Amino acid sequence: MSGTANIAGKTPESYEVEFKGGRKALFENPRNIPFRVGDHAIVDMDRGTDIGVVVREGEHASQKLKEKGIQGPILRRATSRDLARLSELREKESEAHTVCQQFIAKQDLPMKLVDVEWQFDGNKIRFYFTSDHRVDFRKLVRDLAGTFKTRIEMRQIGVRDEARRLGGYGRCGRYYCCRGVIQDFDPVTLKMVKEQHLAPGSPKISGGCGRLMCCLRYERGFYAEAGREYPKVGTKVAMKGGSRGKVVAVDIFRGRVSVSDDEGKTTAVAIEDFKRGNIPGADAAGPEQDSSGVTNDEKAKEERAAPGKRRRRRKGSNGK
Repeated sequence: MSGTANIAGKTPESYEVEFKGGRKALFENPRNIPFRVGDHAIVDMDRGTDIGVVVREGEHASQKLKEKGIQGPILRRATSRDLARLSELREKESEAHTVCQQFIAKQDLPMKLVDVEWQFDGNKIRFYFTSDHRVDFRKLVRDLAGTFKTRIEMRQIGVRDEARRLGGYGRCGRYYCCRGVIQDFDPVTLKMVKEQHLAPGSPKISGGCGRLMCCLRYERGFYAEAGREYPKVGTKVAMKGGSRGKVVAVDIFRGRVSVSDDEGKTTAVAIEDFKRGNIPGADAAGPEQDSSGVTNDEKAKEERAAPGKRRRRRKGSNGK
């Protein structure tokens, strides 16, 4: 293979660039600079320049990024000197975080500082925070601007954005979906929980942000495709012996359907047997009867008791 096999396309018209904390934007490539995925690029931003990592070609970018449009042009490929400056900025961001925390505590503001991002050219610092209330941070901005002598931007975010910026690992042991496989934040609803046969009140369906896990939406397509082979919960079915049952659960991973009969007894049936109608069940019609209306069970009981009855009658005839 040629040395350009891993290049993300032959000088595409645009690239998707990711900045600190998972922030992404789409940039045009007017100078036809070839980039590999993972390369650092210097881009032109509003009132300055910034540095980010190329993550994909523009044609593969998310729909929301395409709707936002091009944010600016890519200026050049980052050099080793640029990367060294980026490392210095990360240290300055840690200092700025500490200073901002002190101002927030001093002014007793109802907000939680999440992250700090210093623009590459030093012309702006973004402070990301969460809050349950509207925050008047005008005095905070003045104090920060006086301390750092640069433009200050305060940006309020939600708890899902907080999880994306800080990153972490879910209960599955993998990195958060919001920083990996999922490009956009789309609504995750309780309907998706029910479609995947999960308990709505279970804490296991909540992510690190405290909201419903993003993977519920990401995996929805798989459950929809696999679920076409299975009946819906609540479906009435005929069971062996003439009784009726109801589907109470399905397990697509084990290939089983759980059916409950009229008496409440639940039986797990392989999906292949279920499709063939081979569902075990009790005889709902009751014991068989002969022409006189006496059931076979009752007739057997009488036969077992007959010798005793004859002995009692013989005792009575002798007068004893």
